[in-house]
Parts: sequence; C-alpha cells; structure tokens
Amino acid sequence: GSRVLQLASPSFDASVMETLMALATGATLVVPEPGPLAGPLLGETIARRRVSHALIPPTALTGLEPDGLDCLRTLIVGGEACTAPLTARWAPGRRMVNAYGPTEATACVTMSAPLAPGATPPIGTPLHGVRAHVLDTLLRPVPPGGTGELYVAGPGVAQGYLGRPRLTAERFTAEQGGPRGSRMYRTGDLVSRTPEGSLLYHGRADDQVKVRGFRVEPGEIVAALQARPEIRAAAVVLRQDDPAGPRRLVAYLVPAAYPAEAAESDPASPSGFPTDRRPEAEEAEKIDTAALRTALARVLPDHMVPSAFVSVPGLPVTANGKLDRDALPAPDFGAATGDTAPEGPAEETLAALFAEVLALPSVGAEDSFFALGGD
Repeated sequence: GSRVLQLASPSFDASVMETLMALATGATLVVPEPGPLAGPLLGETIARRRVSHALIPPTALTGLEPDGLDCLRTLIVGGEACTAPLTARWAPGRRMVNAYGPTEATACVTMSAPLAPGATPPIGTPLHGVRAHVLDTLLRPVPPGGTGELYVAGPGVAQGYLGRPRLTAERFTAEQGGPRGSRMYRTGDLVSRTPEGSLLYHGRADDQVKVRGFRVEPGEIVAALQARPEIRAAAVVLRQDDPAGPRRLVAYLVPAAYPAEAAESDPASPSGFPTDRRPEAEEAEKIDTAALRTALARVLPDHMVPSAFVSVPGLPVTANGKLDRDALPAPDFGAATGDTAPEGPAEETLAALFAEVLALPSVGAEDSFFALGGD
C-alpha cells in the first residue's frame, strides 16, 4: 500500500497535510527517527522505509539523487519556488506536482497538474472553494498575463493573527466581489496567470532588493544560475557583513560535479554539509567563476551579476527543509580582487579609496568597482 513520509515538523503547517494525506486514505504514515532529516539521510530513509508519497521542499531535493528512489511514486514540492532544472531531474518516472499555500490559508491553496520537464513549473490552479485574486497595489485586477500580488480567499483563510490587530489589518482585507463578509489574505507573493489559468510564481514582493538604485528580484538571478549545466542548485542573497561596508549580492553554488551522496550527514549540521572534506570533493566544487560571470553578463543586467560566488556542497536547510539563509557562510570578497598592482600615484590613490569604501584589504588596477559590490 501507499506510504506517506512525515517530513515536516509537527509545529509546521505542512505536517497537517502529510498526516491527513495518509490517515484520510488508509495509507501508512512513515514517521522517521528523531533528528534532522536532510541530505543523504533523507534519501536513505525514503528508500529503506519504501516511501511512496512525500512532500519535500525544493532546497531539500537538491541534496538528493532520483536514482534508487523508484519507490517514490508521487512527489509534491512546496514551500519554496520550484525550478525547471529541478523538475527535469525529478519529474521523469513519477508523478510530480507543485503545491503552494501560506499558513494563513491552511497550508495549501493551489496545486499544479503533474509536471513535465520544460519551462518554469506553475504553482497551479486554486483548490476547490479557494478564490485567487491577482491584484495591483490599488487592489485592482491586473490584466491577463500581468504580474501582481496574490490574494487568496475561501474557507481555509484565517480570521487574523491572535492578539495582533495591527498586523491583521495589514494582511487581511475584505474580499472584493466575494460573498458577504468574506475576507482575503494578502500573501506578499508576486504571480501572473497563464492563458490556461495556472498561476506562475515570480518571487516575494518583500524579497526585492535595491542594487545601485535598481530593484532586483534574487529569484531571477537564481534562475539564470541554475540554467547553467555546471550548477546543481543556487541561492542568492544580499549581504552586508561589515556594518561600514556596502551591501553586495552573493551567489551560493552547489556544483553539478559534486555528488549528492558525497555530503556525509552530521547531526550537528542539518544542512548535510560534509564533516570530512575529501580532496576529490574539493576538486569537484571548483567552478570557473570568471567564465560564469561572463556568461551571466550575457543574460542579466550588470547590476544583477553577483559580486561574489561561493561554492558549497549543499544548501543549508532548516528543520522544515527550507533554505536556511542564516547558515550560509560569509564570502571572502578579497578573493574576488585581482593581483594587478596599481601604477602611479593616481591609480594608487583610486585603488586605496575603492578598498576603503568597499571594506577590502586591497583592490587591483583592473578590478571593477561595481563588480566588487560598489554602489
């Protein structure tokens, strides 16, 4: 019979979906041993316990290989954006669907049809009873194909936040054109509607950052990185490790050459980062960042090309399988500078000023102020 994995923490809303998916259908609920479940340990658990159905966040999937997991017949991804490369790896040979939903609307409000390798997968269409509105900043419906903020309404939408009336007023509002007294929840997610009626996810409205005066959606940079064959997974964050220094875009890369099973599980490291770095692993992690920067410059504006690239064996995840941004290592921006020494008083003065403003030990004569994170 079917066997459903209980991956999410009981304190996380997705755990309710997992539990009911098993108990409401007569399937077996597979409860793993206590402790972090990520990286190779997750794959071993799925294979050993013969899990047939699982809800796994995309970041957690990047640390697994589909090979050897034929028992996993239905894979639901959710909690984070699902990318085309991830779908291409996992959709063949199984039923893979993309689910979406905030806690404030009871875990899941939309779900896609079974995915196939190809373009960026949609988050699907509203479930029965759910009403999805794509609105602009004035709460007006956006034209077909346009991008707006997603508002959801229906029986699963909460009444508000307990004891937080101000936040409730910010996130919950009366539903326009809905049943009398109905409310809708402002998700903060940017979406568009396809001609077929499915919703495409474009990132968080509050994740957009300003770089050199331009508004940047990190998800667009991640998509460009993950389209590269040498990269298995990527994350992009805006960092300011030195309070006196500038804010810089940093890309974290999981090389495709680094095998998922090479990351040895460590109870103290739920991300699945290996504790014993072998020479072959170090070699596998090397990515030609100069070539990568050139390739990105062909498809992205200059201000969207990250200032630093950090290779990691896997993206760190929280107990719920989502990307743990706080666990990402600080980059060495000094490593991005060249070794061509400035010549003459003018170049030396300018290089010293650049180094001071960018909080770097030194700047080479051929280094770009903007590529190093200048604003």
